[in-house]
Amino acid sequence: MPNFLQNFATIDPSAPWLSPYLPIHQAFAKRPALPLFEWLNEYFTNNNIHLKNHQNHPLSFTHQNELEHGMAYESHIGQYHKIPTRDNLHDWFGACVWSAFPKTKSLLNAKHLTHMNDDTTANKRNRVRDTITVFDENGAVLVVADDDIGHAIGQGLGDFNWQTCLIDNRQYWANDGKTCDEYHFDDKKAKVFIFGHALLEQLIHPYKSLCSHALVIKTDSSFFKKPLNEQLIILDDDLSDYLTHFLKEGATPRQLNPLPILGVPYFWDNQNTDFYHDPFIFRKGRRK
Repeated sequence: MPNFLQNFATIDPSAPWLSPYLPIHQAFAKRPALPLFEWLNEYFTNNNIHLKNHQNHPLSFTHQNELEHGMAYESHIGQYHKIPTRDNLHDWFGACVWSAFPKTKSLLNAKHLTHMNDDTTANKRNRVRDTITVFDENGAVLVVADDDIGHAIGQGLGDFNWQTCLIDNRQYWANDGKTCDEYHFDDKKAKVFIFGHALLEQLIHPYKSLCSHALVIKTDSSFFKKPLNEQLIILDDDLSDYLTHFLKEGATPRQLNPLPILGVPYFWDNQNTDFYHDPFIFRKGRRK
């Protein structure tokens, strides 16, 4: 079985969806070391990324073996302020998301703890925690400008109107790291950031039917003209604020918007007309 270092080497850092996580990827590629939790603690310290929980206690990474048998992962973080970490791709990408969205990751852990013992639903499942988990593992964030074009793109996603969301307004989508005739930096209105660490892992070997669960965040159009590091700081604040109000009793995974992730403009090279006219992938509505 390949080890983590071998698996890490299969990641393509030029993939456009990995741009928020490129600094940590490049740092590890330059000086890899195991166990991973020790390397992560050093990286976060050296780069002034200060992880804190909802009670302002500092957080750090620790070996997976520190997670007691029978204790929930989220409870361990809440009680010991340590993030159990294995030497594998899943936990690597989880740490990548911590590096770019520390406030939001901390907020999700706090929400897990708040709803840990809720069992008031008819089927005795905690739908708030289901929603947290789906977004944490498979989430994406569609950031749109707070104007008519941005609203149309965001509403198109919610309405399964792929023509409006992904095709007709394609020229208004951000395109990190690539150039093309239709691309101009001055008029961007939409951009997707992948948040789910399981989704990032799956995208090492992308396939067309891979579908994310997305939230829409509206922002000033000036957001799209800022450097990526500034975008991430703004989005981490906005996303954590949004989820603070969204993740409450009544929240369910069905409130997240299905978004076939390789349909995001410029995420894939073969986005011709036939690519989008695939009713199995780009459905007209939710399954019943």
